[in-house]
Amino acid sequence: MKRKIKLSQCMIVKNEEKNLRRALSWGKDIMWEQIIVDTGSTDETVAIAEEMGAKVFHFQWIDDFAAAKNYAIDQAQGDWIIFLDADEYFSPADAAKLLPLLKELDSSSYDAVAASWIQVSSQGDMVQSQGDNKMNWLSTVREDGSKTFALAGTQIRIFRSHPDVRYQGRIHEKLYRKNALPRCADATRELAILHTGYSPEELREKNKVERNIALVKKELGANPNNYQMLTYLGDSYFQQKNYEEAAYWYHQAVLYMPKDLNEDNIQGCMIFKHLLLIYFKQGNEQAALETYHQGISRFPKDADYDYLMGHHQTDIGDYQDGARYLQKALGLLDQYNSSSSLLLSRSLLTAWDLLIMCHYENGDLQQCANCAITMLRADSRRPETLKYLLLAFRRDEERELAQLAEQNKSALAAPAPQKSASPSQVMAFLSNLYDFGNKEQRSFVQKAAQEAEYDGLLREMG
Repeated sequence: MKRKIKLSQCMIVKNEEKNLRRALSWGKDIMWEQIIVDTGSTDETVAIAEEMGAKVFHFQWIDDFAAAKNYAIDQAQGDWIIFLDADEYFSPADAAKLLPLLKELDSSSYDAVAASWIQVSSQGDMVQSQGDNKMNWLSTVREDGSKTFALAGTQIRIFRSHPDVRYQGRIHEKLYRKNALPRCADATRELAILHTGYSPEELREKNKVERNIALVKKELGANPNNYQMLTYLGDSYFQQKNYEEAAYWYHQAVLYMPKDLNEDNIQGCMIFKHLLLIYFKQGNEQAALETYHQGISRFPKDADYDYLMGHHQTDIGDYQDGARYLQKALGLLDQYNSSSSLLLSRSLLTAWDLLIMCHYENGDLQQCANCAITMLRADSRRPETLKYLLLAFRRDEERELAQLAEQNKSALAAPAPQKSASPSQVMAFLSNLYDFGNKEQRSFVQKAAQEAEYDGLLREMG
């Protein structure tokens, strides 16, 4: 019989009155204890923590995140510890998975659990997950229903309460068991930590980036060739949108990146992804192409480089290259399903939508229809996808009519044009996806047909 798990939530805070109630509320029902270590708050942080029943301790800030976190760990009495920041939380659905997961792992040799880490807006965005066979995705969804790009990564924030498991590092501290990385269970597909701290308003209020830059430079003073710290410095300038400075430090990081870096190393592969985004913003196509080749050379299983290139080529209207890159990206994800392909795996719907558009713009109507049908079978309530499917049907019909007209004009014998689907056949096919007796679903299809200017289908629907 598995024992009851005692879970300790630990947190170091300073002036977190805006975030603390949510930080202590999301898991209150599953926590055995909640421990707050305050490093010098001047607002209502301590009062809120005490009001909510947390155990409050005080630690004098010494410019060392590991020291503060280890002090918090020393106060914990639970079997397992979850260490999130005040601007991080789990969704209710993921919170419900924590104790069952830890019960399964309790008798294992694992020291810790890795979870996905998703940047979301502090203005109420949420995370939605869906799946159908190999089609799994995780994307941010705004309150109005629209989807948006999410910064994503992997974090180890859940670990055993053990005297050998402690943090190391003044900033961007990492968890170790003695001097080795902890043995870690992969729960990145089951759990997602939601983070709001990189939203513009949070960065402005807390001056986080400037603080981080100062601490990273202190670390680099002692070890100037530390590629991880060089990367963190690039990340900090990237957050400030100081892209020239970010690119400089990323290139320094590449110079000192270990040659034997694991193919799934998230930090290493993100360097080239950020550089790609920088060069796209600057309109430097040659530098972007060189960075792409560097990225795929170092991390050949990572599908994100082709996804980013495909997205960019589509944005600038190069639909041939857009389709080529996107098809390669989806193929790589299907073949390797690499944990480093974070951007594509969490933007899979966007990639399919872009590929559908590329096929349509390239005149590859059969490919456009095939991809759209695949998407609609997974989620039939996607208006843009349905619109492109109907555009493909309409354009195919127009192409047949044009070929017939040309054949009638020509005195020479010509092969009969390929037969297109008639509006009645299209409606019969769509009835496999939609119930035309349902007013809402019928209206949904009619609206898509109107946007596609597919008059034949509109007449067929009556």
